[in-house]
Amino acid sequence: MSVEELVRQLDAQKQAYFDTFSRLHEAFVQSLTASTDPATASPPVVSPPQPSGSVTIASHGIQARLQRSTSLAEVQRKHSGFSATVDASTVSDDNNEEEEEYFVQTTLPSHTFDHEDLRKHLKTYEWDQYGQQILASLITDHGRLRQTSLFHTGKAAEDRSHYSHYQVYDVGPDGSPLLVETSGLEDVSKATIIWHSIKDLNADASKQRQAVGRITIAREPSPILFGALHLTMHEKFDMDELFKYLVESNASSASVDRAFLEDPRRQRTIVFNFDYYTVCGEDCKPMTWQLADKHLESSDNHLPLARCSSVVALYLAGGPHKVRNSSRRAKIRNGNVYDPWASWQVLNIQCYPDWKATPDVHDSTKHYVNGPEAFLHTLLAEYRDAQKRFEEIYKGITKLITPPADFLFNDELRDLRLFEDPSFTYTRRYFWAHQTLGTMNDNIKVMIDAFEDTFTDEVWEGKSKTLWPLRGESPRNEFFKRRLRSLRLQFEREMNGLRTLIKENNDRRNEIRGLRDQLFSGTSVLESRKSVELSELTILQGHNIKLLTLVNMFFLPLTFVTSVFGMTNMPTAPHYWMFGITLATICVPSYLLIGSMNRSSGYDFWTVRTKALWRWIRRAKKVDNGDDEEESLEMDSRPASVARSRSTEQKMAKRFGRPPGGTNLRAGSYNLKKEAEGKVSETVTEQGKTRSVT
Repeated sequence: MSVEELVRQLDAQKQAYFDTFSRLHEAFVQSLTASTDPATASPPVVSPPQPSGSVTIASHGIQARLQRSTSLAEVQRKHSGFSATVDASTVSDDNNEEEEEYFVQTTLPSHTFDHEDLRKHLKTYEWDQYGQQILASLITDHGRLRQTSLFHTGKAAEDRSHYSHYQVYDVGPDGSPLLVETSGLEDVSKATIIWHSIKDLNADASKQRQAVGRITIAREPSPILFGALHLTMHEKFDMDELFKYLVESNASSASVDRAFLEDPRRQRTIVFNFDYYTVCGEDCKPMTWQLADKHLESSDNHLPLARCSSVVALYLAGGPHKVRNSSRRAKIRNGNVYDPWASWQVLNIQCYPDWKATPDVHDSTKHYVNGPEAFLHTLLAEYRDAQKRFEEIYKGITKLITPPADFLFNDELRDLRLFEDPSFTYTRRYFWAHQTLGTMNDNIKVMIDAFEDTFTDEVWEGKSKTLWPLRGESPRNEFFKRRLRSLRLQFEREMNGLRTLIKENNDRRNEIRGLRDQLFSGTSVLESRKSVELSELTILQGHNIKLLTLVNMFFLPLTFVTSVFGMTNMPTAPHYWMFGITLATICVPSYLLIGSMNRSSGYDFWTVRTKALWRWIRRAKKVDNGDDEEESLEMDSRPASVARSRSTEQKMAKRFGRPPGGTNLRAGSYNLKKEAEGKVSETVTEQGKTRSVT
């Protein structure tokens, strides 16, 4: 392998390593330029003013590190075009900023577990519904927990351990993560190897390098490994909460504002939960509690998807700092915030049925000053992996909806895309692709919102009261804030990449919508042509029926005449002239009527004549019944009596001051004054005479 290829590979895998040397190179060059003459050979170096507690570095130390940094920078510039540009805010005149005093020095408490501890924990722990779903194969199989070894001794596949992958790093006082490896375990399942890696922590007190932090990454763990993780981590993390995030189908979220919760484990931890979808990898099988496609085989017409989830959690040890809850509706007034410089653990459980996870997130070239920095690096890797999975779904959908290369030259392929088949293949495909891209956009937006709502400017500047507060000004805090600024830039690049992916998904959705509309248009045109053809067929059938009707109408008069002369009461002597006259009298008018009504003009003629005849008949009937109608009109002109109910009459009598049941008489005028006095006599004037009615 050439030098150029080696440098490119090193640049791709260890970018943080080169960034550190580049910043050191620039700082040392500035220091040497300001204090010495370049032509002088190895002069003593005068350090710039140092803050309190700093250490001055000797000239030979600077020379050695400068020579190494310069050579690496020159090789990188020569072969990969790297330009060492450093933000002025990240360059410091302190030459000892990576000394051990800047890193966490407090070691983690030790623990060790064995098979019997695991067996007892699986039997006696009260698992909730989510733990029962994850450990279903262990809980339902009562004989499994009574076996001598809880883990398969051979490379068996029934425990899902062949899907599992793990990485456990112990971080020392220098901030360098070292991979925990087990030796002497051959021909055993992966679950057994992982168990031996996580069951002990700082168990050997004689070791010079004790862990101040631990990073545990478990990918596609088998049920027994879930139980092992629960045993080894449940005193630090609320593992039931993490299992709930993994099993429950919910949007991605961040749970960081936990200082005022009652559970002390939740006060010490922060959790990021990722929940979205991925393309099932080859030879990968989703877990029983994961939503997945029924057909996991990928093809040109099918893209198998499965739900995937993961959690990234950070635990901080050490003593708490009291913080007051300023919310007006707070039930708990005081909470606990833990020092970011305490010993720590990072737990990352990934349930992704694919092979897209980045395996080399942490290595010995990186140096983590504290747990929050290691947590952020792990979280950054999750966002990068999520973007890779989203891009794979995008490419798969693009392949499903994009016509093949010979689409321009093959009319059969064009017809398939333009006219729908009886199975509605492309209508189903376009609908699924459109909805899937929309769901992807929703997942991406939730992930971006979770990050931006959690890591505000106050968090990046160390001014947050509940999330990693940096108390006071010190070189250690300033150094950590500079590293946070570098991480923030990397997160912003990932967020911009996710936003770009949202835009690409929307563009692809618009394209799918256009293809769907074209498909509907082509299918509608095809259906219209089919309708026209069916209409022509219907018209032809109508002509045939008309011809058959005319034939029947021709024989109908003949049938009538023969039926009459075929009666038994007719004279038996043959009189052909009588038959002929009857036949001509019946058939000729019938044929003339049928022939004239066969045309629209004849039909209109007979319609008008029939209506006129009907009106004439009705008019004649009215003339015959004229006297009766006049008498009935006179009777109708008389005023009809108004039928009122008894209650209505009583109300009218009460209104006019008469007793119920009184007679209401019509008259020309009424003496209203007498009615008011209660008299029953009325004066009625009729034809100039006055009479009294009682």
